[in-house]
Amino acid sequence: MPTMADIAKRAGVALSTVSHTLSGKRPVSAQVRQRVLQAIAELEYEPHAVARALATKRTRTIALLYPALSSSLPEPHFEFVSGVLEAASLRKYGLLLWTTPNDDQEVLNMIQQGFIDGLVLMEVRLDDPRVTMLKKRKYPFTMIGHCQENTGINFVDLDFDYALHACVEYLAGLGHRHVAFINHSPRLFEIGMGYALRSEEAFHHALAQWGLQGLTCPCESHTQAGYDAVNDLLTREPSLTAIVTSNAWVSGGVIRAIHDRGLKIPQDISIVGVLSPRVAEMTVPTLTTIDFPFNKMGYMGADMLIRQLEGETVSTQVLLKPPLTIRQSSGPARDAQLTL
Repeated sequence: MPTMADIAKRAGVALSTVSHTLSGKRPVSAQVRQRVLQAIAELEYEPHAVARALATKRTRTIALLYPALSSSLPEPHFEFVSGVLEAASLRKYGLLLWTTPNDDQEVLNMIQQGFIDGLVLMEVRLDDPRVTMLKKRKYPFTMIGHCQENTGINFVDLDFDYALHACVEYLAGLGHRHVAFINHSPRLFEIGMGYALRSEEAFHHALAQWGLQGLTCPCESHTQAGYDAVNDLLTREPSLTAIVTSNAWVSGGVIRAIHDRGLKIPQDISIVGVLSPRVAEMTVPTLTTIDFPFNKMGYMGADMLIRQLEGETVSTQVLLKPPLTIRQSSGPARDAQLTL
């Protein structure tokens, strides 16, 4: 494997001239630069990434900061990762996936070590200390999600207010009067997770707007929790005719619990979700959903960050409003069916 010394010998220049040509830290004449580049091509030399990073103060690596609440990354969120990876690869950047739970000191240590050029933040809280710390240090970052206060921050997020209102409005139009909402883990409410709190608030606003009765149920992100949540909801409110959920990991348990109680979907109970279309189309019946664009959001979050790092003009705050896709899990309410 050729070295920089080999390049210098082939080009007939000093070793420092080769270094300056690669790093751009000092001017090199066009003639000398051409000789160095020709030697590099002839010897098929590839600069070592670490050496290049030391010379340019850039690593061309970004990090996706996903503070996972458990030891395993939830399967639907791999779509976020694939979107970030797609954007990074397209712009010739490396990607570091950081899943350590929220710890401001660890985040600070990571950016001070100099292994990355910027961060994409996920699992964003309404009042997120990571954001305060990064803004104070003027460190490059973008967010998948957003805070209560977002001045000067680039982010992409799903418009949860729109999504929950769209679901409830659709069900109201089908004659449903008693609707339940299965949200995320109670732990997310305790730490002020933006999407969980926004969804809860939007659901209650939508119920009031359409004059419906409803109840909510926080739920851990696994199938059995979804099963237990449905049994609890139907015990509390037997007249329930529709369930909305934004918790992608519970849909299988929701469907099984309804079937085990001798009920049919959608004849007895309709299900509507704010979920990935991939998840929605894997179940039987397929689920009517606001098709959560995990992959697109990941791509946009990383693309915003890289544009910022490359010195491009970026001032973007995007709330996505994907359409409602009607599939097999929703239909008229029982009482409405009797009048048809």
